[in-house]
Amino acid sequence: MTTPAGTTTRVSESGFVWPPEIPWSELGPDFIEVYGHDENGDLQAESLEATGQTGSGKSFSIGTILQQRAARWNTAELAIVTKATDDSIPLLGWPVVTSYRELQEQKWRQAVFWPQTTLKGAEREAFHEQQIYDLLSALWPDPGQVANIVIYFDEVRYIESLSKRLKKLVRMYWREGRSHGISIIAGAQRPVEMVRDQHSESRWKIVFPPADQGDMQRFAELLGRWKDWQPVLESLDQTFHQFVLRNSFTKDAFITWMDEDLRPLPSQTPEGQKKARRQGNAEGE
Repeated sequence: MTTPAGTTTRVSESGFVWPPEIPWSELGPDFIEVYGHDENGDLQAESLEATGQTGSGKSFSIGTILQQRAARWNTAELAIVTKATDDSIPLLGWPVVTSYRELQEQKWRQAVFWPQTTLKGAEREAFHEQQIYDLLSALWPDPGQVANIVIYFDEVRYIESLSKRLKKLVRMYWREGRSHGISIIAGAQRPVEMVRDQHSESRWKIVFPPADQGDMQRFAELLGRWKDWQPVLESLDQTFHQFVLRNSFTKDAFITWMDEDLRPLPSQTPEGQKKARRQGNAEGE
């Protein structure tokens, strides 16, 4: 990714180059071109982690990325949501499924896995644990097969906390998923208590300012040297839901924000996916 011409470069006294501020309407198209692709433009699994407090705009930003990636590359994508309500992911207009069996039967290209229940407390957690464990176990490809799918964990910390076996399964996805064509996008409110594989395996980082100043150093460390990045996070305009996007491999970094609404794309709705499936079947006859 390249910085647009005319962008002012700011360098701190220590020599740290401050990331340029670019709205997503300008930065997004370039990001979607390189995210999940190698230097030759070939498809590859590549994971991303997003850290930000509730209400920071984290889910809205990830929803936008999911939608734009699917629109550009027609990637298979599955968002896993466990909240009772959500104000961002439903804006995608994707079909919602509540079990792996339903997902398998409908064969949606993009979908939201949302195991909703009226249970509370420990019973609710047990329900989520079983549903998500069954899903991830079934999605894991057989030896020699490649899944070619993007999986988004809306709140990965909650999912990992449900049981030891589920935490181990999520860890396997982080550590081995890339070789099976599985890209992971994980959202978390705080970087603490995450499996270390999440931080080491995700090249792309999205970091919003923390809710508590006491967490500022840990948030900044996700991006690099905390003394360099803490002032950057402190400068972000939370009214615009600004965040830092950084690639830990190439060192590309930007301050950006979603400056466009998130609306359903006809091609990704249930009706649009059914239409595409019918056309594909007709062309194959």
